[in-house]
Parts: sequence; C-alpha cells; structure tokens
Amino acid sequence: MRKSIYYIAFCFFLFPTLSYAQATYPFGTILKKVYADQGKNANNVNKPAQTDFESIRTDGSWADVNYEDKSTTAWLPVKHLEKVSDLVYAYSTAGSAFYQNEKVYQAIVNALKLWYAKDPKSSNWWHNEISVPQKLGLLLVIMTSAAQQLPDDLQSQLIERMKRGDMVSKTGANKTDIAMHYFYRALLTEDTKLLAESLTEFFKPVSLVEGEEGLQHDFSYLQHGPQLYIGGYGNVFLGGVIKIANYVAGTPYALSKEKLALLSTFYQNTYLKTFRNRYTDFNVEGRGVSRPNNLRKPSEKYRLNAMKTIDAANASLWENERLRVDSAAGAVITPYHQHFWKGDYTVHVRPEYNFNVRISSKRTKRAEAGNNENLYGKYLSDGATNLQLNGPEYYNIMPVWEWDKIPGVTAADHAEDVKMTVNWGETGTNEFAGGVSDGIYGATAYQLDYDGVKAKKAWFFFDKEIVALGADIKSKNEAPIATTLNQTWLLGAVNTSAGAVKKGELKNLDLPPASWVQHNGVFYYFPEQSKVTMSTQLQQGNWNKINQTHSKENVAGDVFKLWIAHGVQPDTASYQYIVLPAAKNIKSFDPKTIAIVSNSTQNQVVYHEQLKILQAVFYSASTVVANGYEIKAAKPCIIMWREGKGNEKKLYVADPLQTESAIQLQIKNIKTGKLVELAVAMPDGAYKGSSKEVAFSL
Repeated sequence: MRKSIYYIAFCFFLFPTLSYAQATYPFGTILKKVYADQGKNANNVNKPAQTDFESIRTDGSWADVNYEDKSTTAWLPVKHLEKVSDLVYAYSTAGSAFYQNEKVYQAIVNALKLWYAKDPKSSNWWHNEISVPQKLGLLLVIMTSAAQQLPDDLQSQLIERMKRGDMVSKTGANKTDIAMHYFYRALLTEDTKLLAESLTEFFKPVSLVEGEEGLQHDFSYLQHGPQLYIGGYGNVFLGGVIKIANYVAGTPYALSKEKLALLSTFYQNTYLKTFRNRYTDFNVEGRGVSRPNNLRKPSEKYRLNAMKTIDAANASLWENERLRVDSAAGAVITPYHQHFWKGDYTVHVRPEYNFNVRISSKRTKRAEAGNNENLYGKYLSDGATNLQLNGPEYYNIMPVWEWDKIPGVTAADHAEDVKMTVNWGETGTNEFAGGVSDGIYGATAYQLDYDGVKAKKAWFFFDKEIVALGADIKSKNEAPIATTLNQTWLLGAVNTSAGAVKKGELKNLDLPPASWVQHNGVFYYFPEQSKVTMSTQLQQGNWNKINQTHSKENVAGDVFKLWIAHGVQPDTASYQYIVLPAAKNIKSFDPKTIAIVSNSTQNQVVYHEQLKILQAVFYSASTVVANGYEIKAAKPCIIMWREGKGNEKKLYVADPLQTESAIQLQIKNIKTGKLVELAVAMPDGAYKGSSKEVAFSL
C-alpha cells in the first residue's frame, strides 16, 4: 500500500495536473510514455499555435477549413483537428507562450464544441473510422495533462464520438489503425477491460496468416487482397505496433516474446532491407509511389530507438540498423538475398548497392490505382527493378517518368502514357513467377503475359553482377516493344564504349558484342549485339497527372533513360545485359566470369565461374549442359547449385508454379558418366514456392 502511495506521489510530481484516477497503474505509466513520445517543447509548439490562435473565429471555426468537403484523399475538415492539436500542445507544454492561457483554453473548448456539432464526414471511410478518432483521441489524451481539464460533458461527448470503426472485423494495418483509437479511449476512461481488448486486437496482426491480408509466411506484407504492401500499409502496421509496444513495454500488457520475434524478423529482414540509407524501394509503396516525398523515410530513427527498448536483448543490432539508415560511419551491411514467394518480390542487398525486383502472378494482385492515386502505374508489377547505390536515385522522379519505361520492364512503347483502367488492384495474368534463394544468392523469373506482350524474363543475382535475360518476346501490338534497363535522375556524366554522351541527347545505338554504357557508378554490359536507345534529356510533368490530390505545378529534371528496342510485333525476340553496380571501372569486370549458357524459350541458364554457382530457370521440361554437367528437369522449376568440397554440391529448388509436390531432376557428370536422379519434395501449404535445399555428390 505504501509503495502505491509513493508511486502516485511520483506521478503527481512529474505531472501535477493529472487526476488521481489518471495516475493509477498502469495508466499513469502508459500516459507518461505517450506524453514523452510527442517530442513537444516550448521551442516547437509556439509558432503553429500562434497562427491558429490568431485566426480562430469566435464560434471555434477557421476560415481556411472547408467543413463541407467530402473528398476521398486530401479531406479538408481534418485540418480543424490538427489546428486544435496545435493549441492543446501549446496550452499543456510548460514554458510555452500559451501555457495555461485561459483564452487558449476557451479557444480549445469552442473548437471542440464546434467539431462535435458539425460532425464532418468524408466519403472515404478511412477518415471517418481511423483518422478522425485517432487524432481526436490523441489530443484528448494530451489534454489530460493540462492545468484545466475539458468540461466533463464535452469530454464525454467526444469520447462517445470516437466509437467508430470495428477493430475486430478489420485485418492487417486497418485493424491496428482502428485498435489504436480504442487504446486511446481506454486510457481516457481508465477502462482495463477495453485496454486489454484493444491491445489484443492491436497485436493480433503480429502473426503469420495464410490466405488473408497481413504478415505472410515469407514475411512479406500484403493488403487490399494479395497485393505487395511492405511499404504503405506495411509501414503503417509496423509503425503502429512499435509505437504501442513501446508504450506498454514493462507492463502486464507488453508484447509477447513470440510476437516480438515475428515483429523483429519483419522489420529487420523485410522492411529495412528495402532501404538504401533513408530511401525505400518504389516497388513496395503501392499507390503511395505517386505521393510527393514518399520514398524518403525520416522517421526510422524513432522506431529503431524504440526497438532498443522493446527488444533490449538485441539493442546492438538495432543500433547498427539505425547507423545504416542514417548513412553513419560504422554501419555494417551484410549480403542478403530473399525471394518472397507470397509477395512476388525479390530483395538483393550488397554493401555497395540494392537491386530489387517486383513481379506478379495469378496468386497476387498487381500494383493498384485508387482514390485517384497512381493513375499510370500500369506496368509496375512486370519485373520493375529498383537499383540504388546512394538512395535518392528515384526520389520524386515519378511526375516526370515515362510510365511505359519503368526500369526492368518489357512493355509497349506508347506514344502517350496509358492510364490504369482497374482500381484497387488487378489480379495477375500469368502462372509462372518465382525465385530460388539460399539467403545470399538467387535467381528470379517471370513469364510475362500482359497488355498484349509476352516474354520470359529472368534475373540472376551474384555479388558484383546481376544478369538480366529475356527470351520469347512476342507482341501483336501496333506500338513498338521495349525493355527498359533504367530510368533515373541524371547524376553525372554518361559514357559508353562508343564515346561520351552529352546532357540533352537522344541516341540510338547499334552496339556490337561486349559494349557498355556507364552512368552514376553503374555499368550496363551487353554480351551480344544490342539495339539500345539512350536519353539524357529534360523530362517534365506534374504530380496531379499521376495523383489528382496533388499540385499541377510543373516538375522538370534531367533523366537518364536506357532501353533496348525490340521493334513492332516482335516474334521470339530476346535480350541480354549484365548490371555491374559495384565495378570501379569496366576493366575490373572479366566477361569470362559470367557464362550465359542458355537464353531460350525453354530455359535460361547462367554459370558464375568464380563463385562456382549455377542458376537455371526451366520454363518447361528440358535439358541444359553447363560446366561439364547435363541437367534434365521433368517439370518447370528454378534451381541453383553451389559447389562444395570435393564432389559435394548444395542444390536449391523452387517451384514457380506452386503446384508440384515433387520435382524430378537428373544430373549427369559428362566426363565420368556418373548420374544422379533426384526427386525433390517441394514445400507445401503456406510454403509452396519457397526454396528447398538438397545436398548431393557427383
């Protein structure tokens, strides 16, 4: 009993305006963390509050807020709650020019009364059931630390108004978003039952699901159906869980060890792997790719520091991640490769670069348009490649992008960009999509069949090289077909084996074998004769074209764009190129390192001489000969083998169709005649499509 009295006295010392009820355990402990988490002080609350206080009208409204607006995305009335929050922070922060100011208090009361009376609503459910109750709940929580509390009747009315949205029926990030304002309501009412219920639902998405939205067994994140959303909704999910887990750490409501392990794995091995410094891969943002500044994530420092508290046993690991995201000295980047068989996405990380690929299949949805966002992202799921050395290579380039020349994609080269015709995600149109991986190296393949274009596309990932192969390219479109190697901001000089390229040029080149193009520290090497086009011209556009909630103001910039022309209505066209993002100069690359064994309609095969790694994509039952071995596959599959000591070999097999229980392989040593027949049992259930490791000797 005496300890409880001391604890309550301690809380009153820190927050003298809190009532007795608000200081009881664990509510006082949690509230203390919520207050501290806002990062508000006398220096950062005065300016916004002064503007809002000077412009508020006597009835509690603001002239620059359109209370009748019903728009879906940039819903205007929410500005009212943001202005009230400014006043609440200024009124409740010691040292502020408005601290305990009676006129500011009355302005807060008037503004909240007006909000309750008007009860504005958007035609987008998200504002009504998530954004408004969250903002309202947080400002009410912060107001509890103020010298003078809101009138009881107004407080009760506003808390009652927060009861919107069903956290039980929602999934993934939407569930955590709604559960967050239930959590705020529990703090305001000191309702232990509601607190427990909100946290149960809040942490429920921290679990692996099958056939549902949320965190998948491959640790990708899917939302709006089976649609890749590691960023976007995955970011919302992650941010919400880390925030609340930090609030309740050290209380009986803390995140369990099992759920902490899942959260940490997703954060470390998926979400953060899409980062190059503070910039994330455009492939994981969904329709958010069409929002200004969205690829730069300034808030990771907060979350990584929070993880040091939540997962204290691994604090040094989280500190390394913080250093890496901040581009700080001492950060260690470990080679990593993972194909996400549920998300149709591949991540390849090296100390010098990131190279990631997004594909699609009938098992997933393509990148979505919706709420008038991402209107031109038609080809974002057709093998889009994200290549980053420093991070900002694609930052805010989207308004000026030529949208049928997404990096990595083979598509029709239209005279004008083509708008999306399906909102909220179109289901993929192909069966064959997958990748094999051992965690460090791997291969990914995609049998494109979309918008009148067919192709077999594969990427083979090593340390210093990524080999990109395309075969069986066909189309009956009237527009010419092109495969884009990259479209990024022009950063420095552009050189080729045929000479330098000036800024502002558009060049068509018929390159002989062993030619190359270099830009921004990356070499693009062409093993065979290739017809390429290169542009270093100024490109213009505006955000409103791709996202109608944003400005029509002109955006312009110099862009490096490189593509292979396949002509009109190609029949079994192909391409080969090798990306060298870690080469100091072209002389450091030995073409003999990479043996492109096959690039045919049946299979695509690459052997790395130095690493002794063979990677092969079989689109149908077929045979290949490589490095003294004959390999027969009885079914479509993707394989990789690595040489071990002596005759030992490690084989990795994946089923890109996700249909087979076993895949038959026959491997023959041509020199000795020795033969090995393998019936590789493939993973099943939620792990269909993942890689199976098999050891053998030959």
